[in-house]
Amino acid sequence: MEKKVLFFATGNSFKMALMRRRMEVFSDLEIVGPKDLGIKIDVVEDGKTAGENAIKKAVAYHDATGLPTIAEDSGLYIDKFSFDKQPGLFVRRVNGRDDLSDEEVFKYYYDEIEKLGGESKAHYYSGVALVDASGEVHSTIFNENDFLLTTKLYDKESLKGGILEPMSFDIQAGKYFDERTPIEEENHYKELNEGYRELVKEFVLNDPVKKR
Repeated sequence: MEKKVLFFATGNSFKMALMRRRMEVFSDLEIVGPKDLGIKIDVVEDGKTAGENAIKKAVAYHDATGLPTIAEDSGLYIDKFSFDKQPGLFVRRVNGRDDLSDEEVFKYYYDEIEKLGGESKAHYYSGVALVDASGEVHSTIFNENDFLLTTKLYDKESLKGGILEPMSFDIQAGKYFDERTPIEEENHYKELNEGYRELVKEFVLNDPVKKR
């Protein structure tokens, strides 16, 4: 059986690996990205929401490749942060600066959480957009489960390379992000994973999701 190809508009190797694991349930689907096709597009992500930025990326790469394309943009909400301090779409932007190193960004969040008692619940939210083979755009927003940002750090080097990974604790699994089994990681991303799969099943594999 010839596989259908879905282009994932990201140059982030961690996100690509996560997407490929997410889509392993579909044996007739192949995930490719910019590195696989040797292309790079500078998309101006100036949307006001994660959904708007995801659409911009998906449309740009669909226009360039002609392939069904999926893209995401995400933001971070930290419960104890005031409205004006919420990172939202700009996790790396600190006090108006976008040029900080990973270490400087980490120190900012560590210091801010320390001021707030050493921990705070937080969650990521993702805007997801899929452009199907006909060029029609489908988009939605998904929330991930709450987790803890804590100044009691994971005591080993992060395996995944995320800036906030060493201070991110999965409440449901009772483990730091880097300690989780694949099943525990799947449980944490359940809403996002299922949402992605339903979009792909309906608009790429042409097998409409049955109403539950």
